[in-house]
Formats: sequence, structure tokens, C-alpha cells
Amino acid sequence: MLKFSANIGMMFNEIENPVERIQAAKQAGFDAVELLFIYDIPVEELAAETERTGISWSVVNIAVGEGVKMGPLVAAAPGKEAAFRENLAAAKKYCTALRPHALVVPAYTPPDGVTKKEALPIFKESMRIAAEEMSDLGIQVIIEALNPEFRPNSLLTTSAEVMAIIEELNHPNLGMEYDAYHMYGTEGHMEETVEKYLSYIGNIQIADLPGRGEPGTGKINYESFLSTLDRIGYDNWVALEYVPTGDTVKTLKWIEKWR
Repeated sequence: MLKFSANIGMMFNEIENPVERIQAAKQAGFDAVELLFIYDIPVEELAAETERTGISWSVVNIAVGEGVKMGPLVAAAPGKEAAFRENLAAAKKYCTALRPHALVVPAYTPPDGVTKKEALPIFKESMRIAAEEMSDLGIQVIIEALNPEFRPNSLLTTSAEVMAIIEELNHPNLGMEYDAYHMYGTEGHMEETVEKYLSYIGNIQIADLPGRGEPGTGKINYESFLSTLDRIGYDNWVALEYVPTGDTVKTLKWIEKWR
């Protein structure tokens, strides 16, 4: 059966404190959580609650902007190597404490004035550095392509573009984050794609669209997609990165057949 992680930035928002949502996720039957941006929360708080509840972390996201913030992608910016190193150091600190399965690098928008042609060589070198440094912790680095409809001017927009970098760098600690919500629109053929790249996929995120609600609220055929994951033996986390259309726990009925 599949194993599911709850994104506590989007789910369990009935609880104001994100740290307290970890317990709520555990009580709802989840064995793992993830949170898009964790660096505003002291790592000691997260580590203590992680240990107390016995929860796992599916992934930790690296900060993409300058100063361990959100913003333009410093991992693909000329002259921003020091900022990328700062972000990587922060990620390593949180990963050391939380021990996620993988570190996600979303391929967001390069800074203004930086073309994709200029950005790609820098991004590749940043990924080589990250993969090497995170290998010391035994934590895989996974690259996430994004739909430019939702994230305009994203550096990478398809699984094939991510795979081209993985194959070029040929680093054993580098893989792919597959976000079905994003890839449904940019490339389609979801079942074929995950089967083709199965050995490289370190995490999968799901949400329906339009609306980014739970499976069954939109047009994505998650019955087929999740059945494929089960059939091909996908054994990493399936992260619920969606905004519940109602009370979080009440929107989880769809998941029971997959647990």
C-alpha cells in the first residue's frame, strides 16, 4: 500500500500553530509531514515535536531566495553563489535535526534580467554541490519542475527537463520531485511518466485542480494515478500538498482505500 505525508502548511489550518499541526497529522493517521517553508520556525521546536510524536519528514525544502527567504532562485543566479551556500547550510541544519527522506529544490524563477540560458549552468553546478554535501547526511537532493501557469517563468517546467540535468550531472544523490498538480498541465501522461522515471523519483506531491483541493474535487484522475503508483511499487512518500475544501479530517475519506 501507499504511504502518505501531510503538508502541514496547507492542511490542519484549523490549528494556528504549525508545530501543533504535527500532532494533528499523527492523530489523523499520517506517519510523515512536510512544510513548504520551515525556516521561520526554530529547528529546536520542530525537532522536539518530531521526537515526541515519532513523526517522520517526507521532505524539507531548501530556501530559494536570498537570505534564507522566498524570492528569485539564487541557485541559478550569477554572483549569488554565497547566498546559495547560505541557504544550503540552513537546509543542512534542519535536515540534520529532522532527518527527512529528501531535500527539495524547486526550480523557481531566476532573478530579473537572468535568462534561462544564463541560469541553467549555474543551477547545474548548484545541484552538484548540494547533492555532494547532502550525501554526507544520507539525504537525497530532488529537483522539482513547476507549471509556469502557477509559477511564471519557472526555470524547469517538465520532468524531461529535470531528467536532462540528472543525467548530465550523473550524481548518485540526485533525483526528482514529481508534483502531479504541476505536471498534469505541463506534460500530461502522468502514469507513463512516473513509471518511466520511477527509480529517480524521491517524493510525489498531489492536489486536484482547479482549486488545489483534495483528490476527487477536480479533474485529475487520481484513482488511476494512485493505482499506478501502487502497481509499479512506488515506495517513497505521497505528500498531500492540497488545500482542504472543508475540515481537514473530514476531507480525508478518499484516502482510506489506499492506506
